[in-house]
Amino acid sequence: MAARSRYRVHLDEQRKKKETETQGKKRAHAEEQLQDLKVKRDSLHKVTESLGKEANELAEQAEGKAGSKMAHLISKSNALRRAAKDKLSQLKVLGDEIATKSAELKSM
Repeated sequence: MAARSRYRVHLDEQRKKKETETQGKKRAHAEEQLQDLKVKRDSLHKVTESLGKEANELAEQAEGKAGSKMAHLISKSNALRRAAKDKLSQLKVLGDEIATKSAELKSM
């Protein structure tokens, strides 16, 4: 009888060990995903800033020009501003994903 109970204890320990390993792998994967999202967010933030800066420079250049050259520069500037606005909305979505993933990690 003692051998049977030791065997059951051994099986329970093995099951718990396997569950702990599985949980650890899930946590590591979630942490990796969170880190990837943060890197993507930082990259997107830099791109957004760059687009805004370039749009401002084109608008300033347009102030010194006249006619079709001015219209062309303003058009390019507006296109860059639209792209920056799209990137900002993507940043917001990424921020939400990061918050969700962080909450998920805290609950693990």
